[in-house]
Amino acid sequence: MKPTQQTTIFYPSPVTLIMLLFILLISPKVLSAQPASNNGEVLSIKSMLDSKEKSQQSLQPDEYDVPQDKYERGQPRSAMAGYLRAMRAGDLALATHYLDYRNLSEKTLSVGKEELARQLAVVLNRTLWVDLNSISARKEGRKNDNLPSYRELVGQVDYQGNTVDILLQRIPRATDKVRIWKISNATVEKIPRLFKRYSYSPLGEFLAKKLPSIDLFGVMLWQWLYFTLMILIYYLIAKAFTWLTAFSIKRVYHKVSEDVLRFIKEPVALLIAVIFARSFSDEANVTIAVRAVTEGSTLLIIAWSWVCFRFIDLMKIILAEKFIAQEKPLAVYLLRPAGTVIKIIIFSIASLNWLENLGFNASTLLAGLGIGGLAIALAAQKTIENIIGAITLYTSAPVKIGDFCRFGNSFGVVEEIGLRSTRIRTLERTVIYVANAKFIDMNIENYAEREKIVFRPKIFLAPSTSKENIESLLVAIRAMFNSTDMIAASPLRSHFKAYTIYGLELDILAYVKTTDFDVYLDEINQLNLNILALLNEHDCKVQVMAERVAE
Repeated sequence: MKPTQQTTIFYPSPVTLIMLLFILLISPKVLSAQPASNNGEVLSIKSMLDSKEKSQQSLQPDEYDVPQDKYERGQPRSAMAGYLRAMRAGDLALATHYLDYRNLSEKTLSVGKEELARQLAVVLNRTLWVDLNSISARKEGRKNDNLPSYRELVGQVDYQGNTVDILLQRIPRATDKVRIWKISNATVEKIPRLFKRYSYSPLGEFLAKKLPSIDLFGVMLWQWLYFTLMILIYYLIAKAFTWLTAFSIKRVYHKVSEDVLRFIKEPVALLIAVIFARSFSDEANVTIAVRAVTEGSTLLIIAWSWVCFRFIDLMKIILAEKFIAQEKPLAVYLLRPAGTVIKIIIFSIASLNWLENLGFNASTLLAGLGIGGLAIALAAQKTIENIIGAITLYTSAPVKIGDFCRFGNSFGVVEEIGLRSTRIRTLERTVIYVANAKFIDMNIENYAEREKIVFRPKIFLAPSTSKENIESLLVAIRAMFNSTDMIAASPLRSHFKAYTIYGLELDILAYVKTTDFDVYLDEINQLNLNILALLNEHDCKVQVMAERVAE
């Protein structure tokens, strides 16, 4: 088989290597950012959902004498939950009922009650995940917390190297002096300074005020739109960068294939765009919820998976042409199932990593899969052995489809090498299916790989044949071989070999220069006739077995 001309040529250009190295170096840094809640634990999607579910279940008062209040401010937890609900709904007027505006400075009051409520929500969204379960559900608040009995700590916010307490305070209700809980005026007084430090960017502020207050996983609608727009912008930048890279590689390496260039311009472009978006996004618009969502690394995992899948496809093309050039076409059939298995492994690893990033315990799932996988592995042991046997047959290629071979004590033509068994057509035209694991352990004699076919007739002369007749016969046979074009010049034998019970044994050996069995049969037919004529010419009688037995 002649090697086909390769069409896909892959050159690892320095630009490509530097680009991939940069991606590998920056990806761990991008993945390392982990949002934390107010108790220092890592915040994830799962912890957010669990916290929200638990808080919904525990908002009922623990005591029957909790003051009745239209806005559910009789206990610290329900008061804070009411404020968060109002801000989630975008009802600033309702949110003002949960802030204590007494004894504030004129500068703070000039900001406006509703704006102060909104600014506090921005500060909390950016700095503090409020876990309602950590806030007391008792009407008096938490005791023994090193705070005055009329105050409850919600959390702490970092401000210029110091921590600022976000407090709830128990105050008399204006109408009837019943004591209720509101966000402390000491905290409200600090809102303008905190907002100056943690406010959104001008574009973020504009979008937050103009778009509806709709959230998904705690991320507001305007944030979803904003970061989607950023991804698109970075994708266009990455497309331009990868297009220039591909263009440069094409100019330097003229024979580089289009598959390599598409790999750079498509999956690599998306990966670079995601990394840029995660690395260079405007921190002013990133909230705790946004960090929790991005901690899932959904887009990054998708981008990396796409890069790996396309790289596997690219390597399949390159290896297929390499195998064909090495006259191993059967190995090409192995590339597709091998690529599928590798893709399944990559997909499994990416899925488990994604679940782990979201906060789910992937080790429990792995333990279950491990037990089930062990059972499946034991049940599929023979199947795995046969698949490994198929890999051996494809790669080492002791036989190919269409080869005539001897395996064990049988002969036949190989018709198919499957993942489980090899199908062989025998000389009787029946079909034998041999398991690959057994087939590779057999002694396989491949007749199709002969470069010439041996001619070795067994001739026994009668013991009464004279020495002179035998010598002249051997010389004549050797001369006949030398004059025949289809007989190889070496090795060539024509000798008196031994005395046997069957007669005087001649050692005659020659090789017919063909691999076509039909041509071989035609040639040895003529050789046998010529030898028969020489036997008669030199008066050499062939010893027949029946005669010897009769004697």
